[in-house]
Amino acid sequence: MKLSEAEKREYEEANQRFRERHADCRDARWSVSGSRVTHCCFCCPPPPMGPKQMEKLASLFASWPSREESKKDLDTWDLTLRSDHMAPHVQHREHSRVSTRVVDWPECGERRRVVGSERVGPAYRDAGTIRERSAADRERLARELAAAEAKLTRQQKSAEATQRRIAELQGELGSES
Repeated sequence: MKLSEAEKREYEEANQRFRERHADCRDARWSVSGSRVTHCCFCCPPPPMGPKQMEKLASLFASWPSREESKKDLDTWDLTLRSDHMAPHVQHREHSRVSTRVVDWPECGERRRVVGSERVGPAYRDAGTIRERSAADRERLARELAAAEAKLTRQQKSAEATQRRIAELQGELGSES
């Protein structure tokens, strides 16, 4: 900082007063642009937001999907627990596997390990039909369907190759005996 000697002395004195007032605040600070006054992150309130910041936050919050819209992207899974019980679990559709390893089992009040999982389908059903869905929903569903069909085709080809290899190996074993 380019300060005169008097400004440096004033700055150091202000810094010392800050340290005395905030001895237990672990030394994290914030300041407002253009001001040398520092505030503590632990006990001083943050600076008020300006109108532009408020507008930016309002537009950000407005762009988020509503709770009802976000329910469309949730799937229900049946979890098999170590105790052989089945527990329902809801998570976002983009996950290809369950992201939890243990769950609370309410019947016995214990945490149980997840040993298996199976996707059941959408967690919340739409009241309307596919024709009533928005174009974006239909497009998303079409992409999901195409991806699932492509995955099935790859898996079927892999299974056929494995079956051919098994037949070859059985043939080799049969010719040796």
